Amino acid sequence: MNLLRDVPIRRKLVLILMLTTGGALLLAGTGLLVLDYFRFRQEMATDLEALAEIIAQNSTAAVAFQDTQAAKENLAALGAKSSVLAAALYDEDGTPFATWSRSGKTSAIPLRPEPDGSRFRGDSLIFFKPVVLNGERIGTVYLASGLSEIWKRLRLRVATVVFVFLAAAAAALGFSSALQALISRPILDLAGTARAVSERNDYTLRAEKTSADELGQLVDAFNQMLAQIGDRDTALLAAKDDLEHRVLDRTRELQAANVELQQSNRELDDFAYIASHDLKEPLRGIHNYSMFLLEDYGDRLDEGGKAKLETLTRLTRRMEVLIDSLLQFSRLGRVDLAVEDVNLDRTVAEVVDSLGINLQAEGAEVRVPRPLPTVRADRARVGEIFYNLIINAVRYNDKPRKWVEVGWLEGDPPVFYVRDNGIGIQEKHFDSIFRIFKRLHSRDKFGGGTGAGLTIVKKIVERHSGRIWLESVPGEGTTFYFTLAKGDSVAEDAEPTDPAG
Repeated sequence: MNLLRDVPIRRKLVLILMLTTGGALLLAGTGLLVLDYFRFRQEMATDLEALAEIIAQNSTAAVAFQDTQAAKENLAALGAKSSVLAAALYDEDGTPFATWSRSGKTSAIPLRPEPDGSRFRGDSLIFFKPVVLNGERIGTVYLASGLSEIWKRLRLRVATVVFVFLAAAAAALGFSSALQALISRPILDLAGTARAVSERNDYTLRAEKTSADELGQLVDAFNQMLAQIGDRDTALLAAKDDLEHRVLDRTRELQAANVELQQSNRELDDFAYIASHDLKEPLRGIHNYSMFLLEDYGDRLDEGGKAKLETLTRLTRRMEVLIDSLLQFSRLGRVDLAVEDVNLDRTVAEVVDSLGINLQAEGAEVRVPRPLPTVRADRARVGEIFYNLIINAVRYNDKPRKWVEVGWLEGDPPVFYVRDNGIGIQEKHFDSIFRIFKRLHSRDKFGGGTGAGLTIVKKIVERHSGRIWLESVPGEGTTFYFTLAKGDSVAEDAEPTDPAG
């Protein structure tokens, strides 16, 4: 079957028809030959039995009177029958008294008669027939016949079967070659149409239907499929054109919006700069004049007046810090990140070094239990994250021995944390602490502060496509977790740290 797999369908159909017809004819011819062979054998046995009956009847007197000469003459008459090879007559005691052989040799004749009836032995048929007189057996006739007649008739029959087989095969070849087109032509036309559709991408082509049988149904189904594909292709092209127009219109809208946004950002930057400059100028004047009043007229003011001027001075300084924080926060969302490989060990070391005086004054220790990884991020902005978290951890701490731990947890992306043993935060304030200028304590408690540090940290983390969250137990400490998902981290060899500490 595999040999016919790649043969053209026309040849397949012809070969199938030829093999089917040839196989049927060969099977029928073989059966006929076998049937003829056994029928010829039966006919030969019948003929030999009839001949033996004639010899037995003609030899009755010769056997009864032991007339050997008459018996031999009766047997010699068998020479006219070309198929008979040998003959013999046995007396009542089973002793042969007359024999005949076509070859003149009587050695093959049995010395004693065998049971009556016919049997095939080697390449001959032998037959034993009783000689009966007045109902009594007086002797036995023996005949031996060759099988040449059978083989001659079989050869003739084989020649006839071969001739019929060849004639039928030739006729089948002619008919199959002519009739296979009824099946192959529609299939070949269908294949040609499919090839043309594939090469030209033209779904308007249709296969020609030539019959109403299964092949016609196949052609109808194929044409319906082409129609459906064509309709779908047309709909897709229309949808594609519509989508392209929409994308083009949306692109124009986005470009226009981008231009407006850039203009708005420039104007906002200009406004923020001008506003901060214009607001700081009178604040500096108020601050300076307050200082002048304290220096020049301090001896003329009572304690209440001095306290009010000092408060005014402190408020102007706080207002200036608030303006700077607001300006920094407004610029975070509009300035592009300068993403690069950042060695966090070095970044944290630089932050700790910049806070050295504050840490020494507060008696605080910063711990880094294992090397931090290198990440893809904005170096300056990541430094601000650690700066604000560490300074807050030190500021909001009432313990005699303050400590801050900076570490990380393996993951994708890795999770960084800043843990302290400070005052902690109640869970109900977990969200509000990230709002700008939101403070949980009085203005001057725990060293003041603007309340913008965690807001700036959250904004920087989000700009890096990360997130920030915390765990805290009031009175025991707080842990801030955050991720930086802008790029892959390259971790040093270290074991994961338990986030619970």
